[in-house]
Amino acid sequence: MLRAVGEPRRIDRAIRRLQGALKGVPARAVRLTWRGGELVTTIHWARDDHFWWAFEPRAAKQSDGGKTTGARHALLLGHAAHPPTRRESITCEINLPLGGADRKVAGIIAADAEGALYLAHSGRMGGARPGQRKAGFRDFLADGVWRPLVWPDGAESEALIVAPLDSPRLTRLLGQFVDTVRRYKAGDAPVGRTGLCVEATSVDSATAACDRRLVDGALHEELVKRGLFGGATDLFSLRGERPQPVFALVADGRAEELALAVGALALAQARAQARDGRDVRPILIAPAALVARDDAAFQALPFACVSFRWRGARAIFDGLDDALA
Repeated sequence: MLRAVGEPRRIDRAIRRLQGALKGVPARAVRLTWRGGELVTTIHWARDDHFWWAFEPRAAKQSDGGKTTGARHALLLGHAAHPPTRRESITCEINLPLGGADRKVAGIIAADAEGALYLAHSGRMGGARPGQRKAGFRDFLADGVWRPLVWPDGAESEALIVAPLDSPRLTRLLGQFVDTVRRYKAGDAPVGRTGLCVEATSVDSATAACDRRLVDGALHEELVKRGLFGGATDLFSLRGERPQPVFALVADGRAEELALAVGALALAQARAQARDGRDVRPILIAPAALVARDDAAFQALPFACVSFRWRGARAIFDGLDDALA
């Protein structure tokens, strides 16, 4: 189970690591506005991922109702498909505590059993449209990477994993979070999971789960390009009488994950045959490094294997057309 980091020095180091890992073109003297305030500062535009970011300290303050909000780090974020102008609106703000078990702010620095750190969020989203509940974002992003979390004081809750701090795909993952918040606040319908990959029975690591969503999304886009996708409810259909593909994804290459994926494909094939005699084409999606390391074993599998590699934060598939043929 993940644990919320409460030590001030460790939180401060994590935030410095986050700042160093995030990329972007600086835009200076930009006036940021949000409901109830504005700020002139330097922001950084992540062009390829369509958002800008800025870190600002927040001093402790007392609201009109007498509640005191403690000092905190504020990660300001804004959707930006085009270069920022001199005036920008904030899409969302992830506040991170300076230390301790501060559940009044939504941002969380979390750590797993191996010490890997994550930027996480409680799921409470302020600044929404009238009638939207702060907890409504949890339902909107039900297919996100949600994990149980233990706080320094022993309390337990659930948190959305935005991105692993050491992931080379951190900026892409944060950009997806910003876009999801934008769509939520605009009142758009939630975008459900593509449903391309059969589910295994084991919960993978938070890092692997984040990568899994990126690979699954890239696979969906590749199938759309080939004109194969037929709708969110029926997976997709191929022209003619060819068997319908069924995918299983190995995200990080653990032996347990691979075994589960192979078993899930075999089970999906058997169920399709038993239910209506329908033929399916099982296809395993696995990291290229794993396939290269044990090529003979993958060649011996009774179904097709497609390897993927990372080009930046984009999953590139090798052998997909052959597997679909």
